[in-house]
Amino acid sequence: MENQPRGKAPLVCLFDSGIGGLNLLRACSVRMPYVNFCYFADNYNVPYGNLCEGEIRRLVFSAFSQIAALCPDAAAVACNTTAECVHELRRVFPFPVVGVEPAVKQAFEYGGKYLVLATEATCKSAAFFKLLSKYGKGAEVHAMKSLAGDIERNIFSLDKAALASRLPQGNFSSVVLGCTHYIF
Repeated sequence: MENQPRGKAPLVCLFDSGIGGLNLLRACSVRMPYVNFCYFADNYNVPYGNLCEGEIRRLVFSAFSQIAALCPDAAAVACNTTAECVHELRRVFPFPVVGVEPAVKQAFEYGGKYLVLATEATCKSAAFFKLLSKYGKGAEVHAMKSLAGDIERNIFSLDKAALASRLPQGNFSSVVLGCTHYIF
């Protein structure tokens, strides 16, 4: 993947409910400099983490209809909250669709008691429940109701002390950031 392939550069679309997936876009562009990336953020409806499953699905499929118009070679869903839709997106659209999920498996394999921070919608999703049922031993899960929205609205003026005061206290061997916004 380090050498530029011959011919037309592939187009990969990345989707997130807001700014959270920008870290994934950066990592992908560094690893695959020969790929053209298009970033699609639904800043109007962000954050998805407090929405019901039906509304999330409607918004994701609306976004992917616009993404499909670009005829991408592939698409990535950066938003953990929308991971529930990935299997259906794969059935509907003609291009490969990849998704992300919280790093619960990696924290489980690292061992010890670990903290999982995620949005309410992620915590309620069947995909997250399946992940926890397999790798949830040692997990302390916290649904963070408004953290993603606060980060989205205040990205250039984040009060780190105020954000830190909202985090659960404890002695954890690792922390899983179950929302792409949380890295900020």
